[in-house]
Amino acid sequence: MNQHPNVFYALLQSALMGSVAGAIVALYRLFIVKVDNFRMLLALNQSFLLWVLLSIFIALILEVIVRRLPFISGSGIPQVRALITKKMDYDPLKVLAGKFVGGILAIFNGLSLGREGPSIHIGSTVGHWFYNKFGGLDSQREQFITVSACAGLAAAFNAPLAAITFSVEELQRSFSLQSALNCAVAVVSADLVSKLFFGTGPVLSIHLEGVLPVKYYGLVVILGILLGTSGWLFERSLLWFVDIFKKLKGLNILIPTALAWFLMLGLPQVLGGGHELVDGVSAGLFSLRTILILLICKFLFTLISYGSRAPGGIFLPMVAIGAMIGSLYQQVITSAEIVDGFYLPNFAILGIAGFLTAVVRAPLTSVVLTAELVGSFGHFMTLLLVSIVAYTVSGFLKTGPVYDELLKKTLQNTHPLTDSQEAELSVEREGEGTDPA
Repeated sequence: MNQHPNVFYALLQSALMGSVAGAIVALYRLFIVKVDNFRMLLALNQSFLLWVLLSIFIALILEVIVRRLPFISGSGIPQVRALITKKMDYDPLKVLAGKFVGGILAIFNGLSLGREGPSIHIGSTVGHWFYNKFGGLDSQREQFITVSACAGLAAAFNAPLAAITFSVEELQRSFSLQSALNCAVAVVSADLVSKLFFGTGPVLSIHLEGVLPVKYYGLVVILGILLGTSGWLFERSLLWFVDIFKKLKGLNILIPTALAWFLMLGLPQVLGGGHELVDGVSAGLFSLRTILILLICKFLFTLISYGSRAPGGIFLPMVAIGAMIGSLYQQVITSAEIVDGFYLPNFAILGIAGFLTAVVRAPLTSVVLTAELVGSFGHFMTLLLVSIVAYTVSGFLKTGPVYDELLKKTLQNTHPLTDSQEAELSVEREGEGTDPA
């Protein structure tokens, strides 16, 4: 009986942290939308030169911010993992401010980066600050940070269930009833706050007319193999670009910024996270040739944008890449009269779930998040099937969980890893079952 007041107090704390994290992330999300629209307005309405000049100035500002606050670079999920496992520590308010401003500025420059990782990172700083400010047991530190980080994800995509599965698969990698309850309270609080800003509709405007028939499940398996292979290529390429940019001594963020100028003139769809690109591809607005060009450019531009160490995540760009792979596959099999064009949106969301699974190596989070992004759980079986196949194939190709690999590089950038840390990371990767064989 004596434990009940502590349980209720923990739930109350979770609700408070979730609400605060949800409000900050909702504002971050709102600013990103406004800045994205402002960039397009400037660049496409006789003010292209003004946008170019502003983007140069902003790239220089970002370089200064990232050098002074190196913990804000990239998506932020590796930093959250390192914080939870006590491999690093930093001032949460400085990181919050730097990530908030830096992420918005990177989107204004047109970099192919998303809001999911930064939202998780921003959310985690709330729990980090609460713990530092109000104290508590050492064991509560992980709980505070995890709960608020998941609240950030829930607010970023209106995806409370995915946030809970993310806490188990990616952050804590363990399960307890109390932790699950704390996380549930926090994500519901954050989701409610987010809905006050953006309404109750799904994030993606993908209209799914019907469930894919069982007779097409063989095509889903083939798509899963393609996505597993593509995920391996993306993860290997991303790590290679991170290493290449690490060797450069110049102004790294100016490189994707300059590329964005040329892409704005010819392929503006690949700039930013890729939200509108997903909607357009799933609605059949692009030909097969156009999707192929957009896919190659989005793929490469995402690698360059993230490699520059600008603040921003890869999750939303990966959603766009997965949707394009699925749509490209659908157009090919439709041309061969194997499947009806009616099912284009179905293959787009299969591409999203499978590609995320292949790269992140978190199948449950990928499936649940995809279902919440489109606002329908009626396609759960096909999403699960394509994710299982993609997970198996990417594991066979020795694809490591991308955030684990990025965590290792993040720690190397801040301070050399000790032998014990190297061993610990290796054990964690093995525990993920990256090699299904």
